[in-house]
Amino acid sequence: MLNRRSFFSRSGLVAATTVLGAPHVARPAEALLTQAGARPGKIIHIVSDGMSLGTLTCANLFAQTELKRPLTWMELYKKPAVHKALMNTRSLNSMVTDSSAASSAWGSGSRVVNGAVNVLPDGRLLTPLYTLFGEAGWKTALVTTAEITHATPAGFAVAIKSRGNSDGIAKRYLDRNIEVLLGGGRPFFDPKKRKDKRDLRAEFKLAGYAVVQNLDELNKAPKDARLLGTFADSHLPYTIDQRNDAKLRATVPTIAQMTAAALVRLERHEHFILQIEGARIDHAAHNSDAAAAIHDQIALDAAIDLALDFQRRHPDTLVVITTDHANSNLGLNGMGGGYRHSSQRFVGLSEIRMSYPEILKRLQNAGRKVKVPPYPSDREDKLDIPDPMDKIDPEGQDKENKPEDDKTKFTAAVQLTSAYELSPSAIIKIIAETTGYTMSERRAKLFSRVLANKYPALYDQMNSPITQLGQLMANRLGMGWTGNTHTSDYVPLLALGPGAERFDGFVENTDVFNHYTSLAGIDFKNVTAPYIAAGGPEAQEVEEIFSYSEAWV
Repeated sequence: MLNRRSFFSRSGLVAATTVLGAPHVARPAEALLTQAGARPGKIIHIVSDGMSLGTLTCANLFAQTELKRPLTWMELYKKPAVHKALMNTRSLNSMVTDSSAASSAWGSGSRVVNGAVNVLPDGRLLTPLYTLFGEAGWKTALVTTAEITHATPAGFAVAIKSRGNSDGIAKRYLDRNIEVLLGGGRPFFDPKKRKDKRDLRAEFKLAGYAVVQNLDELNKAPKDARLLGTFADSHLPYTIDQRNDAKLRATVPTIAQMTAAALVRLERHEHFILQIEGARIDHAAHNSDAAAAIHDQIALDAAIDLALDFQRRHPDTLVVITTDHANSNLGLNGMGGGYRHSSQRFVGLSEIRMSYPEILKRLQNAGRKVKVPPYPSDREDKLDIPDPMDKIDPEGQDKENKPEDDKTKFTAAVQLTSAYELSPSAIIKIIAETTGYTMSERRAKLFSRVLANKYPALYDQMNSPITQLGQLMANRLGMGWTGNTHTSDYVPLLALGPGAERFDGFVENTDVFNHYTSLAGIDFKNVTAPYIAAGGPEAQEVEEIFSYSEAWV
């Protein structure tokens, strides 16, 4: 049985919390009370990327049953000083946003089309939040479990045509003088991997940054220097994989450890704004991976504890906790007669020892790779609408990209041509070893057909081995998904500290920018564009969601 202490000690989170004390949300509510109309000197913006209310619910239920305490996030709803809101997340061209458009709404106060970062369809560049705050004397910082150049951190700091231009985003971070940058994405700073061959790591060092690439280097880095940390070639590992791998725990920091490192460095400054992103919650949702999503949500909760402890010691801190959009809408379904078996399903969740990409890797390694014809896609289901961003190249800013760099670099699920032949008995053995679930031979035979690309799902979004693994495990977990892409749901937002009263009721995602600039005494408005009723790229053309199904290396 997994308890709270073993979870956090095995995740490396206990050590992180000791850096800033031993935080816990159960403090007198008066400690969080602030006078209406007060302005913050510090802002901490916490993002559970891709978290639907269902994911938050399931994570809280798991925490209550297996860790014997609720999430701090949910405990905050009981605090009278905490302001609560629902937020509309739409983008300029869709009711369903991607992460770059969502973060750009926060980062500029203007909606953009999916795939763009603070650039309007006519080519106008918007001024990002961190540029304005930097000019006003505030320090800025980004912490994420994704590549540091990924869409959500980028939306606060840069303006660039395509979220896929990671080389360009990394270069702009140096120009913005961001105080702390912590996440994945080593290749985008490496002269051997960058298209322009620039050695950005060396350039950051010349600019006064401590540049680190593992947990030991992070712990030893000077506390009075700016900091660039890249701890993986791609995104950081899922918490569930890190918790069960001693090497990963020893070399890759958790989100709580990165948060602690950022706050220690920012604490000496009078004014700062810090974005903290739990990115892999979104990636797990794209994979229909309930266990990975829930464990990463709990890991983010430890970072929330650190932010609240920091606020307790620095009452001029505004803490905002939210998500950029929902994703795939995880939910615990009624199981058994009278739904009496539903509560037991979290025991099965606690027995899973690795993420679905790692499990799928084991299955593939045990099988024989074969080539099969792709399933035909149904053209009547698709709308051929031009991308409004195709016609622009504002100020030549994407000249470092070759034309093909903005093209889709992965294959849609309905067009997969790689398949694996694997016996049902081998499937039963591997799934049992990695999840504790001993499935029936009937189900193993059906999943062997999925792996061989001979059993297409009727709903195209679910037609991939990783999402079908999620469907298979739902029989054990009782937790299902609506698809494997973002949804249009309104999302929760909590705020506490000076200025929190502005975040009440129903808010637009663009309101966040306006509130932050106003609270900082910055008088600035970006231009806006009218909604595009129907247009722009499809989801798979702006976010390589199937890259999230790759095992961590």
